[in-house]
Amino acid sequence: MSAADRLPDLLERLIPSRAARAFSFAILAGIFFQGLNATVRHLTLELPPLEVSWGRWIAGLLFTAPFLVKGGLASLRTTQLPRHLLRSVFHTAGYGLWYWAIAAIPLAQAAALGFTGPIFVTLGAALFLGERVRWRRWLAVLLGFAGVLVIVRPWNAGLNPFALVMLAAVPLTAASNLVAKVISAHEKPEVVVFWQSALAVVFFAPLALWDFRMPTPEQLGWFAVAGITGTMGYFLMTWAFRLADISSVQTVGFLGIVWATLLDLTVFGHTADLWTFVGAAVIVAATSYIAHRESVAARSGASRASTV
Repeated sequence: MSAADRLPDLLERLIPSRAARAFSFAILAGIFFQGLNATVRHLTLELPPLEVSWGRWIAGLLFTAPFLVKGGLASLRTTQLPRHLLRSVFHTAGYGLWYWAIAAIPLAQAAALGFTGPIFVTLGAALFLGERVRWRRWLAVLLGFAGVLVIVRPWNAGLNPFALVMLAAVPLTAASNLVAKVISAHEKPEVVVFWQSALAVVFFAPLALWDFRMPTPEQLGWFAVAGITGTMGYFLMTWAFRLADISSVQTVGFLGIVWATLLDLTVFGHTADLWTFVGAAVIVAATSYIAHRESVAARSGASRASTV
């Protein structure tokens, strides 16, 4: 049994309920991801964003190694290399923009804008995959973008352009996640995380070396923190998706704005304004409805298939 399977098995004995385990994994993943965002934000205040992204993935690759020790190099074989490469293109572009913007906007605002991922997934499914999207889901998409407008407030003279950069990153990361979902149907979580980290290191290397500054020992320590939080976040979320519907797990992910707000206040001394929470509530309502409709459609399809 690999190290990546031991923790879920241990928790299965401690928490027999699949739903309770799924929500526990999702809550912990959200905490780790917001810890990653806070660590990255701290580093991007001192180092170039692309170097921070590269260092974060190097650290992530190192911390993935313990999960692969038992299987050796043979456990890293993949039959999905073209899809891994495609995912890395989206991933590099999306997270390059994300890390560029994270230093300039509050974590709570970044978390709220990140909630728009399912909205872009719906748009992509309709425009590029030919999926039929009915009027109620289109209405939810429009509602979600209304929430974005409330947060970004482009009519405001004090508009932060980095909020738009952050928003531009979301459809790219959503595309990366869509490809990852396809890959996960064929490969184990530790293999998916390894190839994600390894290819990110390769893709970010020339960008990072273009404007490289030697990190201090303290900064290297923060890179290690980023590697731990990011790797654990991805494993925990993958385990959660194995135990429950993505629509159910996604609702727990909305707690991310709570963790982000607490980190903003305690670490960076920022207080989120009222409009960030209002916009986040609108986006949460829209994405929750989209997730609900997808769940209903999936159950309906499964029901029809069982009667054939």
